[in-house]
Amino acid sequence: MKKAGIPALVLSPSSDLYYLSGCRFHLSERLVALVLTAEGTFLVYPRFEENYVGEDLRSCAECIPWDDGEDPFRIVTGFLPPSGGLCAAASSMPASFLLRLQKNAERFSLSWLDAVSIMKPLRMHKDEAEYALLKEAQERAGEALQDLYNWGLEKKSEEAVAGKLGALLREKGLERADWGPIVASGPNGASPHHSVSGRIIQRGDPVVIDFGGVWQGYQADMTRSPVAGKASQEYREVYEVVLSANEAAFRAARPGAACEDVDTAARELIAKAGYGRYFNHRLGHGIGLDIHEDPYMVAGNKTPLAPGMAFSDEPGIYLPGKFGIRTEDILFMGKNGAERLTSFPHDLQEI
Repeated sequence: MKKAGIPALVLSPSSDLYYLSGCRFHLSERLVALVLTAEGTFLVYPRFEENYVGEDLRSCAECIPWDDGEDPFRIVTGFLPPSGGLCAAASSMPASFLLRLQKNAERFSLSWLDAVSIMKPLRMHKDEAEYALLKEAQERAGEALQDLYNWGLEKKSEEAVAGKLGALLREKGLERADWGPIVASGPNGASPHHSVSGRIIQRGDPVVIDFGGVWQGYQADMTRSPVAGKASQEYREVYEVVLSANEAAFRAARPGAACEDVDTAARELIAKAGYGRYFNHRLGHGIGLDIHEDPYMVAGNKTPLAPGMAFSDEPGIYLPGKFGIRTEDILFMGKNGAERLTSFPHDLQEI
C-alpha cells in the first residue's frame, strides 16, 4: 500500500477479509469492515458477532464493536485519512455500503479505487501452507469420485448422482461448495454448465461430472467424463483429443509463460483436430479461497506465470445433440514447471 501510495484499505466480509484476518463474517445488511491504514488496523463489527473475532486478530488490531442504533459508517470514516488521497475498497463490497462510506467521507476529498490492486498480487501467489491445503482438497475430492464410480451411474438420475456425490464429499471431510456439482449425461453434456436434471443415465451415456468442495477454506475442483457402460468409437476419439489438449496446456505451463499461451496450447490442438468451435470457454481459472480467482488462462491475459500460482487446466469439446467431454486438473506452479495437484487418473473410465 505504501509503495502504491494508498494510505487506506477497507474490506467487507469476503475471502479477502478472511485471507488477512482469519475472520469468517458473513455479508449482511449490518456493516463489518476491516480498515488498514498507516496508523493501525481496525475491525468494526456488530457487537453480537463477537464470536467471529479471532484472538490472533485481536492481538494486532483494534476491534470496535457497534450496537444496533449506532452508525458504523461514521465509525469507519473516523479511521480514514483526513488529508485525503486514495482509499481502496473491497471488490465485493455492496454498493450500498460503499456509497454510505463515500458520503460520510466527502469532507476528506478521498479518491476511491478497487482493492484488487492490493489483494490480487497477495492471493495469486500461494505459500507452502496454501499449497498443502489445495493438494489435500483435490486428493479428498478424487477419493469421493472413486467411491461414486464404485456406486455406479447407470439407471440413476443426474440429480441422484449429484446428491450421492455431495454425500461422499462430506464423508471425506469436505465442506459443501457454493456451486454444483454438474452431472450432465448424454446430450446434456454439450452444455458446459448444465448443472443437473431428472434425466436417467442410460447404458452407453457419457457423463460430464464437474464438482468440488472446501478443505479448511481452500477449494477443490475437478472434472471427469466417464461413460456408463461402453463408450462409442466417436467418443473415444474425441476423448483422446481433449486429453491431449489437457497435456499440451500442462506442458505449456512454465514460469514466465503468459497465461494466454497456456490457453492457446490447448486451443490450437483442439482446432487442429477439427473441433475448434466446440471448445467454447477459457482453458482455466485461478483457485484458492475462491473457486474462481486470478490468474485466468484466457486469450488476452498476458500475466506471466510465477511460482505459487494455482489454476485449472480444463479443455473441453461439446458436440450439440451428442455429448460433451471435459478433463479438469488443478495445477500448481513450481520453480521449474507445473505440478498436477489432481492425481485422479485421466484414462477413460467405463463404469
